[in-house]
Amino acid sequence: MTDAVLTSSIEKEAILRCQQGDQEAFRRVLDFHGDHLYRTALLITRNADTAEEAVQETLIRAWKKIRSFKAGTNLRAWLNRLLINCISNLTSRKSLNRVPEEHAFTVADAGISPEQSALNTETAAMLQSALRTLSVEHRTVLVLRFFNDLSLPEIAESTGWRVGTVKSRLHRATAALRDAVAASPGFGEGRPARGEAQS
Repeated sequence: MTDAVLTSSIEKEAILRCQQGDQEAFRRVLDFHGDHLYRTALLITRNADTAEEAVQETLIRAWKKIRSFKAGTNLRAWLNRLLINCISNLTSRKSLNRVPEEHAFTVADAGISPEQSALNTETAAMLQSALRTLSVEHRTVLVLRFFNDLSLPEIAESTGWRVGTVKSRLHRATAALRDAVAASPGFGEGRPARGEAQS
């Protein structure tokens, strides 16, 4: 197994070894997901120290709970659920100093394609100012859906929310993000005004 490539069959085998107490297998699996977890935590919390603390706590909890993980189900969604619980616990205990969202956009994620990474980079500047205006709840559902590419059931699994709740929050968060982007400086520059003829 390599850290750069982790197919579902290899991951399943590694998880089984983890459940038998193989710490090296556990480390290598989580090495693959580590950047994803940190990037997600940073986008949600906007605080580097809290993001790092949340990821570390997530990894500790994951090792303690790995025997309860059902092989063949979505490991990333399971890790997200642990991460979000850790973030919730940490943010309820401290007042956070925020960091610019561009720090999160520059964190590599081994789980996404180069094309998606390029797209994220191109859209980062526009999204940075918009994301910081949203609530933690809205940032969470948007990050899981559009940055982590999770389905609605996977988001529900990651957050503990019901699917209907996920749909409702995603709808409101998307509308809030759309309004925030539209209000961003420079948005729409060079575009024809509404109703203006286009050639």
